[in-house]
Amino acid sequence: MRRFIHFVRLSFLGLVLVACSQQPAPQANANPQEMRQNLQALSTEIEGAIRELTSALQGFLPQQLSTQSFNLNTLQALPDLRLESLFSIRPLDIIPLATSPLPRGKLECIGGNCRQVGSSNDLEMRFKQGDADPWNKLLADWDASTKGTPSPTVETHQPRNTQNTQEMPTKAFFAVDFGENGSNEGEATFTARWRPSTCLSGKYLLEPESLNLKGFLDHPNRSQRLVDLADLSSTTSTSRLALAWDLSLLVQGNDSALHTRGQVAVNGSATPDTCGSLLETFNASSGEVSIDLSTRNKSFHLEFRVSRVEESPVRIYIQNGLLRVDSKVITFEGILDNKNNNCVPGENLTLHFAGGQTLSLEDFLIQQAGAQPCN
Repeated sequence: MRRFIHFVRLSFLGLVLVACSQQPAPQANANPQEMRQNLQALSTEIEGAIRELTSALQGFLPQQLSTQSFNLNTLQALPDLRLESLFSIRPLDIIPLATSPLPRGKLECIGGNCRQVGSSNDLEMRFKQGDADPWNKLLADWDASTKGTPSPTVETHQPRNTQNTQEMPTKAFFAVDFGENGSNEGEATFTARWRPSTCLSGKYLLEPESLNLKGFLDHPNRSQRLVDLADLSSTTSTSRLALAWDLSLLVQGNDSALHTRGQVAVNGSATPDTCGSLLETFNASSGEVSIDLSTRNKSFHLEFRVSRVEESPVRIYIQNGLLRVDSKVITFEGILDNKNNNCVPGENLTLHFAGGQTLSLEDFLIQQAGAQPCN
């Protein structure tokens, strides 16, 4: 898994991974200055969409919750969901196996201060900002029983920590009802298949074989879909890691302030390691990725194929690279690395611009993007 992280991190530092095209690449028609200007304009529009979404969310989502006024014994996972707190490594002969359950119960929260008002197999939270405001309702149905046949939860653990387990859903349903009028402005469905543990019988690793999340969030006072997540899914196996997504923000009719979709696949090999983990030993060898992004006025497409990955130091061999912002195109190929150790990757990745001009990715980042070498 460490090698895979290097693979993804280095690739995204350079350009943003995307899948290879089987069609002949168009000729470069942008010069470095045009591409820089187009990328800056795209970045400005993305930042504007995020600010617009943040502004739309203010005022009706719950504030940070205080847990001082309800019983943490049944809701111990709610105050702090950081993995390092849920899976702290303890001496095997001192701490017995203990399960950290999913947060459950009925809560009422006013201005971020919560109190437990009843028990439930789900997490049912009524919340509002002030005493005079209407109640809103949030539901986390951990076994998706409100959508049909209940799906069991399972106990998972990190590969190197068998002393603490975390309850996780295999299918869950989430809903938010603003004004508590029975009309859900937000819904989401989560499904997961967890990898069986070879260390603890009947338990699973906190390592998914597959994950999928779909959902939406509508504005409670306007005819606008704030978030439309059509798909977010991932799969892992001994030979392939894959991620796909389809997300729109601030949707009005057929238009959205930002839409992105894509696929990232990393091919390689893994031998089951600690407790059957695959991600810890995954060795990347090649990859295909596809990413598209559009705003109200700009469009972005980037693609290339990773044909080979070397370790120590990491070197990623790239073919058939193409970057298009609106109608302006550059092409690229070479090796993505940081052989000269100056903290700016890409001295061996060649970008092709209009008129036969070429620059390394490192030079482009320094000259046009303001990157600063560290030596």
